[in-house]
Amino acid sequence: MAIFTLRVSGNKSYSMTKSISQIVMEMNLKYLRGRADFTAILIDYLPVDVWVIGGTPLSEQEKNCLIMHVSVSNMVTSDEKKIFISETFKALNQVIGDLHEDSYINIQQSDLDSFSYNRPFN
Repeated sequence: MAIFTLRVSGNKSYSMTKSISQIVMEMNLKYLRGRADFTAILIDYLPVDVWVIGGTPLSEQEKNCLIMHVSVSNMVTSDEKKIFISETFKALNQVIGDLHEDSYINIQQSDLDSFSYNRPFN
């Protein structure tokens, strides 16, 4: 199980959504023991003039920002989470560009009996 909810500054585009989702999927499979068929990715875009950090809109800071909430099973280790966060920031910064230092990735874990699918888990 892996659920990724992202908020990204900037204008929505198919190519950006595709690039971001490919990176997230790759990092999930590589570092979080994910399975593509049980991974959901949702990306929302917010204009840089409505995203404010430290009292100043990103448009005035000439920066972009990312907030990602991740839900995974409790089988993922601390070391796996650390490398996922580090490598994902590096890869997404190359695609999104100029990520603000106050961008976040938050990983929450659930017991295997605390979630369900609308289909059998094989």
